Amino acid sequence: MSTIEPLIQDAEDPAATIEEAVETSPPATADENTKPRLNFKNGLNLIAYILNIALVYGVGNAGWLGTPNNKALSLKYQTLVTPASSAFAIWALIFLAQGAWAVLQLLPKFRNSAMVQDGVGYWYASAAATQIGWTFAFAYEVISLSLAFMLLILASLYAILYSQYYAKSDGSLSEFWALRFPFAVHAGWITAASALNVNVLVLSMDQPAYVQLAVAIVSLAVLHAVSVWVLFFISRPNWTIACVLTWAFGWIYDELNKNSDRIEGTFSADTILGVKYAAIAVAIIIPSQMVIRLALLFRPSYNPYKKKVEEPQATRESDSHEIKVEPHLE
Repeated sequence: MSTIEPLIQDAEDPAATIEEAVETSPPATADENTKPRLNFKNGLNLIAYILNIALVYGVGNAGWLGTPNNKALSLKYQTLVTPASSAFAIWALIFLAQGAWAVLQLLPKFRNSAMVQDGVGYWYASAAATQIGWTFAFAYEVISLSLAFMLLILASLYAILYSQYYAKSDGSLSEFWALRFPFAVHAGWITAASALNVNVLVLSMDQPAYVQLAVAIVSLAVLHAVSVWVLFFISRPNWTIACVLTWAFGWIYDELNKNSDRIEGTFSADTILGVKYAAIAVAIIIPSQMVIRLALLFRPSYNPYKKKVEEPQATRESDSHEIKVEPHLE
């Protein structure tokens, strides 16, 4: 027995050592395992925002390069669809909303969310870069280049909206206001600004009044068509873009109410009156469309926000037993 006991003890010692090591080792904290880390996209988004607001304000408004500011250029290239200067106050909302987003997307709650990583991706950096490019091009009055940059801004913002539309979402209001609204309001305004930029290009090319009028009418029609599309032709309507387009049309009407020497010297009073009433009509029609779309939410087939319960699948018999498949939520 004295020969066997040491062998047994030696066989048991390794297990005891392992068990003691497991018991004495400090457990991993929950934060180390679950807290999401900041990544390259988070940092790039913050840098893009800072450069965007600094250069757009400095070059476009403060005249850092000694070039005319955006307000002076807007008066110089005034068209039939140029809104009143008060309309551009929407930039304060855009930059405040995106500033809040740039900070919030750094927080653990949002930094790795699908709405940031997949929904925004690198598209915000693209929107900021092209917006800076537009600011320089417009400041130096290279209008054709400014239009190209404007369309690139628009494409970048709509890429964000498209990606966020299909990204994983919790459907909360906090997610909407923090992560989606900043880009929807920006996209709405750039949609209107793109139409304006087209008209500015036509004016800069010294096209006759009838060409300017034709382009203005087509621009208003296209903007109205966009409002119809975002409300009725996508499953989850983009109410924000529709509201921003209403804002734009209202301020176009307001500007045409004023006595502008350039507009009155180019177009007849009847022409100005016709475009003015067209603008205010659409400014009323779009909210009416929104009311209709809201009313349609009472019909389940037109309500994308309400989870639908699938019909029970057909039952089948197997070995004289019925197997029923329970309905489930999407």
